[in-house]
Amino acid sequence: MTVYHQELTITNDLAALSGVRALVADAVLHGEFPATWTNRLQIAVDEAVTNIIEHGYEDRPCGEATINLAAQVSDDEFRITISDQGSHFDPKTMSDVDIQRHVASGHHGGLGVFLMRKIMDVVDYRYEGGKQNTLMLIKYRP
Repeated sequence: MTVYHQELTITNDLAALSGVRALVADAVLHGEFPATWTNRLQIAVDEAVTNIIEHGYEDRPCGEATINLAAQVSDDEFRITISDQGSHFDPKTMSDVDIQRHVASGHHGGLGVFLMRKIMDVVDYRYEGGKQNTLMLIKYRP
């Protein structure tokens, strides 16, 4: 049974990330998901949306493309579905990062998919109709 559902549409502007974080916090609060997970869930969703803005829409001027988010909390899970029309990228094609080697080699970025996988229980990606990316992130209620 759905306890909470909210949708948000933002533009491809990093300034919109504050609204994304607020959406996640609101879903955690009103969906009665454990508050201790708020920051972790915000990080996972923030990483996903940042990747869309910086990579999926890298060829689009800031503010001219949209990203749709739908947050849903049920008795069993926190789920957020993120849709965009940016460049196609399937996170399943990325191998796991050896975090110690990554840091030791001086890399600072490139951990978005790694963090999503570590925080969320499900990271599912679909490319629909040759034009829409849909990323679903799920965290099961502890």
